[in-house]
Amino acid sequence: MKTNHPRPAYWLLFNAALLILATSCASQKERSFNDDFNQHLPTAPKYIVEDGGSSRFTVTVYQGIPMQGAQRAIHVKQAASAVAQAECKRRGWENSNLDYIMERDQGWMHIVKAEVTRQTPVQLQSMQPTNSP
Repeated sequence: MKTNHPRPAYWLLFNAALLILATSCASQKERSFNDDFNQHLPTAPKYIVEDGGSSRFTVTVYQGIPMQGAQRAIHVKQAASAVAQAECKRRGWENSNLDYIMERDQGWMHIVKAEVTRQTPVQLQSMQPTNSP
């Protein structure tokens, strides 16, 4: 009686595919902007908030559906700003600074990444212009 044993290459491919599937599902924290913020932006933005410690985080926002034109970039940035404000409020931050650190088109998809940094009262005072004669 002959037994069919799967070839080692098949097992390797199967295990690699299973590993990739498991890690991608576990690591993605993707959310729907329209669902979470009760909005109806036509680009259906998706976003990810990545923690950067006690004084910073990043927000990545991208189009959920294809759309052409300049309006798509406006919608994605609008979503990034709203997500950043909500996350700051959730963290109890009164003042913050939002910097767009990456913006690009990937085919039909517009992608924006912003870094949000907490601003303390001391930092805000040092940013005030001085009135010296």
